[in-house]
Amino acid sequence: MRIQRICFSLIILAAFASGACSQNYQAIHGSSYAGSLGPANNPSSIVHVPYDWDVTLFAIQSKEATNAIRLKDYSLFGNTQNAKIEILNGTKKRLAFADQNIRLLNARISLNSKMAVAFGVNLKGYEFLQTSTYTWNDNIHNLRDFGDANMPNKPLSGKITGASWAEIYGTYAQTIKDDGNNILNAGVTFKVNRGLAGAYANGQGINFIPNATNNGIGYLLTEGTLQYGYSSNLDDVNNNSGTRDNIRNFMRRTFASLSADVGIEYIMLSGSGNDYEYDTKIGVSLMDIGRIHFRYGDKSRLAVAGKNNITDSLLERRFDHINSMNEFTDSISSIANSISNLGGDFYITQPTRVIVNVDQHLTDNFFLNGELTIPFSATAAKNKLYVKQMNLLAITPRWENRMFGAYLPVQFNMARQLWVGAAVKAGPLLLGIHNFGNLFSKRSSQNGGFYLALTIRPGKSHEKTSRDDQQKMSRSERRKLDCPRL
Repeated sequence: MRIQRICFSLIILAAFASGACSQNYQAIHGSSYAGSLGPANNPSSIVHVPYDWDVTLFAIQSKEATNAIRLKDYSLFGNTQNAKIEILNGTKKRLAFADQNIRLLNARISLNSKMAVAFGVNLKGYEFLQTSTYTWNDNIHNLRDFGDANMPNKPLSGKITGASWAEIYGTYAQTIKDDGNNILNAGVTFKVNRGLAGAYANGQGINFIPNATNNGIGYLLTEGTLQYGYSSNLDDVNNNSGTRDNIRNFMRRTFASLSADVGIEYIMLSGSGNDYEYDTKIGVSLMDIGRIHFRYGDKSRLAVAGKNNITDSLLERRFDHINSMNEFTDSISSIANSISNLGGDFYITQPTRVIVNVDQHLTDNFFLNGELTIPFSATAAKNKLYVKQMNLLAITPRWENRMFGAYLPVQFNMARQLWVGAAVKAGPLLLGIHNFGNLFSKRSSQNGGFYLALTIRPGKSHEKTSRDDQQKMSRSERRKLDCPRL
């Protein structure tokens, strides 16, 4: 039925839209070997690293979570022919999160023992959906059934926002205190962003009343607003143009903006005589302070309900065959009491958040990492647009040395889901999954994701030195640049 198609389309857009954001290489958060991947979790993490340099040639990450839909009878390693998308039953608020990133030539270089820089290019994307409480069950086949089930939940509301952008970043970090037992590092990242695509829809105060008809009790739409907008460069893509022309046209109406990250890291050394061995490391960072700049596309609208005799059956007819943005706009115009164009610029706030990370050395090469993410995006003014990250709490046991690593991240996210993932490091390769259920379960394959990174670094880390040896040489003397080796 049409109502199911509309719900599916909105939820899938939020939960699975491809972009190209966040760190989310969860296994190595807090690790001294994170290197050039570290600035995306804490800019100060690039100083206390046992290598003079490292370069992430390429990395990719994708992650999604939702309590709204389920991919039924589907698993990555199973038969996908019978896979179906179904809306989960129940009376609740629906959420969907997705983020993706591609990292290209991210490099970290130690200037000396107390200063380091990092830089690179990233492509990022976030999608976020949130609804008010509503009821869904297997007996809902049309708008009339939906109205019957949701009379107690009025008025209804929901919003969906997505944004993708490219960024060039530069990070500087340095040691601001080192007494031989404890180290305090601080860092900052500045980013120049280019908004690639942005879109949102926001429905508020949607109300309806019973309406007697010849075939029973139906419903009349009485109140509500719908505001939706998208970036103007999406209007410039033409199916009749070639790929090169479309890319040029697409980039022509994109706009720059600035953002920043800041962080500190407090390290309690182990007293073993090796500068890079520690008992406890505590990091606090404020990430993605900024917003992405877009300009409204031609079909962006604000529509207000209130027109007489807008019945459930009329709504179904108007939206039964929508194949383009023009057709959608025409249908909205036909049922709205008033409708107006949206013009000028709009901004989508990045997923600003505080990250608190504690890394504890247990014994030998075993560590335990704990991380808490506190979102700030939702504190934006009510009429502001924002995207939101799904991270909340993570605990990661790990075994790790210079060449190899094994990781078992356990995450509890903003969708109130508990994930158990895994990752391995073998030389330059890091490969991980966020949720085992994403691979094998036929009930949770819509929740999870993966990450992969290829990082080269010097063939040897800095040698351990005794306290006597340390007194005879400076840190910079101990940190000789090794030849690169994959």
